[in-house]
Amino acid sequence: RYARALFDTAAQQGREAPLALRDELRAFAPLLAGHAELRHALSHPGLGVEPRRCVLAALADRAGASVLLRRLVGLLATRDRALLLPDIAEAYADIANAASGVVSAEAVSAVALPEAQAQALAATLGGPAGPAELRRRVDPELIGGLLVRVGGRTYDGTVRTHLAALRRRLAATGPGSARAS
Repeated sequence: RYARALFDTAAQQGREAPLALRDELRAFAPLLAGHAELRHALSHPGLGVEPRRCVLAALADRAGASVLLRRLVGLLATRDRALLLPDIAEAYADIANAASGVVSAEAVSAVALPEAQAQALAATLGGPAGPAELRRRVDPELIGGLLVRVGGRTYDGTVRTHLAALRRRLAATGPGSARAS
């Protein structure tokens, strides 16, 4: 709800405003999400609406937030929804990208993807609007390979998945299985 209303408001400010706000939200949300003490303080029931609003307004001031982002932060503080900001930023990015024809994709790898590979992957996944907007994440449990999510589809080329499939095939053909006899 918040992301859709925010997009509608940003779209009224011009053609470039929605994507600029997307980038601003992505830069601002980690300021809140990255500080456990701040999140704990904002979720404390003893902290009233006005102090919560003041804390978030100071954070927005320090970040040099736009008027629209400041209004969003104030609204979330008033409604005791400030901790939703990272989720709102993600939902907003999806809405803004879809409206602009930008393909959103996520690449998960066991180690950080080198910049050249990330750019090549974004170009390959992109569409007529240009390269895909690629979010990268590292998950060491993948062992190796790459997991890509784009357009509601998942392409899994990870070593972990290949090993699990091999394990299932070996278990199905091992001693005592119906295929082994």
